[in-house]
Amino acid sequence: MTEARVSVTLPEYETELAANQRTAMRSAALLAAPILVLFTLLDRATAPLLWIPLLAARTAAAALLGLVARFAHRLPSSFPLAVVSVAVICATIEAGVFATGGAQSPYLTSNIAVLAGVGILMPLTAPQAAIVQLVGLGIAIVPLLFGMQPGDALPLLTAASYLVTVALVAIAGAHLQDALRRREHRARVEVARQIGLINLGTLAGGLAHELSTPLTWVSVELESLEMDPLAASVREKVLAARAGTARMREVLIAMRQGARFAGGELREVMLCHEIDLALTLVAQRMRAAGVALERQYAPDVPLVSCQPTLLGQVLVNLLINALDAMHQQHARLIVRVRADGAFAFVEVEDSGPGIPAELRTRIFEPFFSTKGESGNGLGLWISSEIARMHGGELAALPGARGALFRLSFPLPPSAVTSAPRS
Repeated sequence: MTEARVSVTLPEYETELAANQRTAMRSAALLAAPILVLFTLLDRATAPLLWIPLLAARTAAAALLGLVARFAHRLPSSFPLAVVSVAVICATIEAGVFATGGAQSPYLTSNIAVLAGVGILMPLTAPQAAIVQLVGLGIAIVPLLFGMQPGDALPLLTAASYLVTVALVAIAGAHLQDALRRREHRARVEVARQIGLINLGTLAGGLAHELSTPLTWVSVELESLEMDPLAASVREKVLAARAGTARMREVLIAMRQGARFAGGELREVMLCHEIDLALTLVAQRMRAAGVALERQYAPDVPLVSCQPTLLGQVLVNLLINALDAMHQQHARLIVRVRADGAFAFVEVEDSGPGIPAELRTRIFEPFFSTKGESGNGLGLWISSEIARMHGGELAALPGARGALFRLSFPLPPSAVTSAPRS
């Protein structure tokens, strides 16, 4: 049997960002720790009487940064550690500022390296960058306001203007970089989805090859059985079974072709007729479950151009999902067909528990299932891809009582102007 890899769904952007932040936080902390200690050489020149206490402060700060680097990968989010690290570094610099002249200290503007470094080394969102920059600005500037000396106003204002400018640039840069990362993530998700389709097509072709031979034997046996004298009720069941095997053969042919469409494979069909065919395949199950069926077919819905086998696959999948969702008494299944504007719509609505709002998008992801071990998470994904390939869409909406799935197909231009509006 043909082997195929099926792509793994990429993590959400926020999950990926948190992982990148943990890695960046560790690297930034390991980089900042020795730099803080090396500034002791400058302390000996600018504050010869206080360089030993400053060395102690710098050593303690470097040790804290070492702990940050050690535990960065153990926390679900490293952003709080980033805030703590900026606070520690800026507080260490502030100690040097007070030891070398306060507002007129040459150390004051060295906070630029911290504010700019965070923006360069850490992948942050704009709100996260704003928090980090405000913490750094607050520690660098606010303590100096309480110890102002004559002549400190202008140097402090000058240094503050530099720091605020760098902070604003860092926040704007974080916003731009975050937008670029999100765009790149969306592109990678799309590439992964396309690879998944290719792999799934390869897997489907292998399955079709393996199943075609036993299906042929079943068809031959049913044909032979049909020639025997049978009771009317039995003959009806045999004919229904032959219709089902014929449908299966068409599905296998589509699988073997990788579910790719050529112009000659598209045919104009009546949606009402295709739904009735799909309902025939699940009729016995509906009767056994006691599900009441209500058809709401709008008159004069234009023909749509599609691949009938694949449309049938989508419809049967939606009907089976609806039946699986209804376990209560007085279950009701509503099937609608209507046209509105440039699209024709098929709606399958059940009376089950419905789909939570937070899952109405996720259920179309490959390998995501709400059925537990009984579901493979591929049915709705394949159905949504089939709809998309036809130029339409499959969407999950809240119904009157349960779930409502809406399948849309574009109408040919000639039918748009004459299509009835619902």
